[in-house]
Amino acid sequence: MGSDDSPFDDVSADRDYLRVLLTAVCVVAVVLATATLPILAPGGTQSPMESLIPLPQENPFGSAGGTSTGGSGGQLGALNPGSQTDVGGSLDSGDSGDSPYQSQDTEPHFTVTSSEPAYWRTGAYETYTGTGWDGQADPQAYQGPMAVDGMSDTTVDYEVRLAKPATSLPTVWRPKSVSRDDVMVTEYGAVTSERPLPAGTTYSATSVTPPDDPEVLRTSGRDYPADIESRYTGVPASTSAQVGPFTDRLTEDSDSPYQTAATIEQWLEANKNYSLNVSQPPEDDVASEFIFQMDKGYCEYFATSMVVMLRSQDIPARYVVGYSTGERTGQNQYTVRGMNAHAWVEVYFEGVGWVKFDPTPGQERLASEQQAMQNSSQDYSAAESGSPDEEFAVGTPAGEPQTETPTDGGGQESGGDETEGTETGADGTGDSDGTGDSGDGQTVSQSGEFIVELNRTATPGAAVAATVTRDGAPVEGATVSFNGEPVGTTGPAGTVSGTVPYEAELTITVDVASDADPLIAPSVPRDSTRAFAVTGPQTQQSTNASYELNTNASVSITGQQVTGGEVTVTATVDGVPVRDGDVLLDGEQVATTDRQGRATVTLPTEPGNASIAVERDAVSGNTTVVLEQLSVATSPSLPLALPVAGQTVNATMGGDPVTNATVAVGGEPTARTGAAGQATVGMPFAASAEISVSKYGQTATTTVGGLLVNAAGVVLALGVLVAGTVIGARRRNVTPGTVWGWVRAARELAVGALVGIAVMADDLLGRFRTRLELTVTALRDLLAGHRSPAALLDALRAWISERFAAAEDAASDAVAAVSTTESNGDNGTPAARVTIREAWTRFLTHVSLRRYWTRTPGEIATHAIERDGLPPAAVRTVRDAFRAVEYGQRDPQEHVAAVEDAIRTIEAAAGQQSSATDGTDDGTEGRP
Repeated sequence: MGSDDSPFDDVSADRDYLRVLLTAVCVVAVVLATATLPILAPGGTQSPMESLIPLPQENPFGSAGGTSTGGSGGQLGALNPGSQTDVGGSLDSGDSGDSPYQSQDTEPHFTVTSSEPAYWRTGAYETYTGTGWDGQADPQAYQGPMAVDGMSDTTVDYEVRLAKPATSLPTVWRPKSVSRDDVMVTEYGAVTSERPLPAGTTYSATSVTPPDDPEVLRTSGRDYPADIESRYTGVPASTSAQVGPFTDRLTEDSDSPYQTAATIEQWLEANKNYSLNVSQPPEDDVASEFIFQMDKGYCEYFATSMVVMLRSQDIPARYVVGYSTGERTGQNQYTVRGMNAHAWVEVYFEGVGWVKFDPTPGQERLASEQQAMQNSSQDYSAAESGSPDEEFAVGTPAGEPQTETPTDGGGQESGGDETEGTETGADGTGDSDGTGDSGDGQTVSQSGEFIVELNRTATPGAAVAATVTRDGAPVEGATVSFNGEPVGTTGPAGTVSGTVPYEAELTITVDVASDADPLIAPSVPRDSTRAFAVTGPQTQQSTNASYELNTNASVSITGQQVTGGEVTVTATVDGVPVRDGDVLLDGEQVATTDRQGRATVTLPTEPGNASIAVERDAVSGNTTVVLEQLSVATSPSLPLALPVAGQTVNATMGGDPVTNATVAVGGEPTARTGAAGQATVGMPFAASAEISVSKYGQTATTTVGGLLVNAAGVVLALGVLVAGTVIGARRRNVTPGTVWGWVRAARELAVGALVGIAVMADDLLGRFRTRLELTVTALRDLLAGHRSPAALLDALRAWISERFAAAEDAASDAVAAVSTTESNGDNGTPAARVTIREAWTRFLTHVSLRRYWTRTPGEIATHAIERDGLPPAAVRTVRDAFRAVEYGQRDPQEHVAAVEDAIRTIEAAAGQQSSATDGTDDGTEGRP
């Protein structure tokens, strides 16, 4: 067969080129699919490559997660809290680790870059079932910024990157906006997704935190919205019957919802130990069992019990899950791990909203987390703020505060049962307006017939009850006046109530009927614990008793204390609101306090110190608000500031990052600062650039100079480098042609490597397919009885021997290739190429493969060796030479001699086989 009319020239060669190209494309496609499918695939699904890899089986949203009965997704922590959750469990039980709140997993669940630390909330629950919580709520599609009810303290901007799939996005309470438009929001303020968002998902959000200043919370009364009170104060009747009376006694001296919450929290922290190894799982009523029977538990028990105890006092509260702050691992960056999954409490305060309380002993919890990290050979330091006015930390770096003992709202160590006295209103049972005036149950008495007692310390604005007795019996019908103003007449119990005036002294005047014994009362100090008797001449019909009053008001500021910011001012005296007080800003009256001692004030627009004072009659107090100045600093992304290059802008106020500030370059807004107060902007092609940052009515400006000078310096340095390179090249006789030759050689090397990989893959696929066909044929012959097992074993042994021979041949070829010193240049001659093709064509005439043009050279060679019995080494020589010339663009001349010897060997072997076959046929001809 001539080379000019070879079918392989027209068909097979083109098809082999196409096969190689197709193989290379397939390899690239598989690699790209492996890399991109995990990103493009729906959340929670596997890519095809992932499905081929055996992974530990886990239920990412299992019975502890997004099911109707779930707790919280063991391995996923609180990233998928579900609509229902059970409470409690035992690490000794078979389902150890089912509860994420027992987990000591140190693997990160997400990272947060935030303007300030916080608890990361993922869900809340309304209905207590006895063994858990139910929070079924129909989420609504997120449609932009959400309304924020109640008072606002600070604004928190943060960016979250998930390290695990999640159906509930961690947010700070209360979320206001989120950067994703494919999420939903529940009525409990949780941000959720219908489909699990995959690991690697990022989003940013803004939240407005409620105030947690005890001075502010003490002024909140019990005038709750009807829907809040009806939904968040209910507990099962059986629970209320057990927990209610106990909590009544525990909080009998608490004078306000805040003090009740603080007392319950302190009792839990002081009387229950923190432990993840709970020996007693819940049976019917988690709260009752934990309060009365159990000695230890973890966050689920503490939070559930506090909510139930608060509800027994008709204080709205709910059960919340999510994550504690985690570990600070960078500037404004927090790494939150599985072991940080946590449960806590939100308490509703009138006029304020939902405020976080954490009854779990924080120091012990952090110590447990630290131990888990040490077990995995990692250091751990964390500092958190649990309840109002409570801080705790472990492993805190030097210079940062560390508080070992949690404190209550007043800064006292938690764990005691000390409570303040009960206030009374007009009926002697409570504050007339429910605003929680505080007192210590002071009694004023002295030897004598008539005694006047006050139920609490006399404090300006407080409602107090005065009781008049004689010889231990109440005096009915006596008229009582405070500083000359009648407040009422004593009743059968000898008691009358009134409000202490805002004066430096309280004088109580008691008038009795003419036939009654007259009263004379001496003056006593305010803090005296001595009682006094009202005595005097029998002809007097009235007498006075005087008390010194505390007139120093405490003034608290809630809200963002920035220029132009709107803040809430709260004034109290010993926890009692200063009502109808004048609020002065830098000496000018700007507002009047309400019945809770609060007023809204707009701060000045200029940086500096602003004085805020509250006055009413003799009572006054003041505080100073420091309005920091906005600052901006820049640093180049490259070692030098250059035109067009990036510049990092850092906005701060008082050293704290300023988020969401507008960054302008040359007066044109170009970016906004992120959660760390930073943004990156490009520099113009100019000698200098003015960068400004604007926020809170302030603008800070800086100038980045020397842009063109720096650019000129860089160009000059590059010019010197190039010149030096050229001079050095000339000295070493390196010409542009030489460099171009290096480039071409590198390109050819890269192309050759890709082609080699494609050829190798093609050959392996061909070998596999041929071997599979031969194996199937051999098994079919064996089953049909056309071939004996012994013959099949002989064929297998022969194949193994051929494999060893092939390995030896490959080693010889490799040695020969390494020893070759001549370049594979492009000076080959057409005649040599024709010789290689002619040899290949002659080889094909001895191959019994039908439709050989549909097969690759590797498949043809394998068939020739295994089915036609041609010499393996010679066949491989012809095959490799044909590949090298047709695919690898090698010099054909270097293969001619080897190919000529190989084709002669093949033809000789083929001739011998033909003769043997002819002889066999002659010998068997005519047999029956």
